Amino acid sequence: MGGQGRGWIYRLAALVLLAVLVLVAGCGGGGPTAGSPGDAGGATPSGADAGDGGSSGTGSLLDEIKQRGYMTFATDGAYPPMEYMDPTNPEQVVGFDIDLGKAIAEKLGVEYRVALVDWDGLLAGLQARQFDAVLSAMSITEDRKAGAEFIPYVEMGQLVVVKKGNPKGIGGLEDLKGKKIAVQLESTNEKVARTVEGAQVITFQSFPDALQEVANGRADATILDEPVAYYYVQTQPDLYEIVGEPVQRIPMGIALPKGETELVQAVQQALDELKADGTYDRIYEKWFGKKP
Repeated sequence: MGGQGRGWIYRLAALVLLAVLVLVAGCGGGGPTAGSPGDAGGATPSGADAGDGGSSGTGSLLDEIKQRGYMTFATDGAYPPMEYMDPTNPEQVVGFDIDLGKAIAEKLGVEYRVALVDWDGLLAGLQARQFDAVLSAMSITEDRKAGAEFIPYVEMGQLVVVKKGNPKGIGGLEDLKGKKIAVQLESTNEKVARTVEGAQVITFQSFPDALQEVANGRADATILDEPVAYYYVQTQPDLYEIVGEPVQRIPMGIALPKGETELVQAVQQALDELKADGTYDRIYEKWFGKKP
């Protein structure tokens, strides 16, 4: 047959193969599937890409949440006792914010789901509709209010924590002038630290890393929210101690997407009901050892 005949056969085979590939692609038109929305390490998408049961995007986010049957709360999972990985079950996140989120979801009549997200990606992920809410001990600031709606749910002050024995003789925030302060990146603690004249502020992705810097003597102090400071001093009394009194008491808020008025109202109502029926007080006392 010669080379020209073989070329014709090859072209025919290629056309047949192309037709088969097109047919297969048409049958699998669903595209790549998303990971399990319940996975602890990955964010559960919300908005128009919420996954199974999502709405067409024409209704409110609250309608969509109720239609799909679950609400995803994002947290960084590294701020005990607010949210942290259970030492007895490292795949399970526990804490005050987790229990409160579950109670809110129950009031809304949907399942609770949690997404673990790095702290500095929480608000960006919320704005991108990767999850429905942020419940992660996030203080309410004017900058943050520009990108999200906030519902206050607890109030906290800031405390200075030093290495056990207080080797630098620090008495409180006013004594941190010219000192090294280790804090979590983009946190209220960082903002407080940066108000201290002459202080060298060292930032970390998570506050346990900042605490470790203090324990190792590479930083003179850290600044933490009240319940977190008390938790670490109680659980690791040989490493840390608190100095001074709480400063700058500020509210923490549940962050929700801008423009989702129905969801904001529903979550606020759920929170009000939890306070009225005693559920909020029980959760608070469980994690902080006292009533609010």
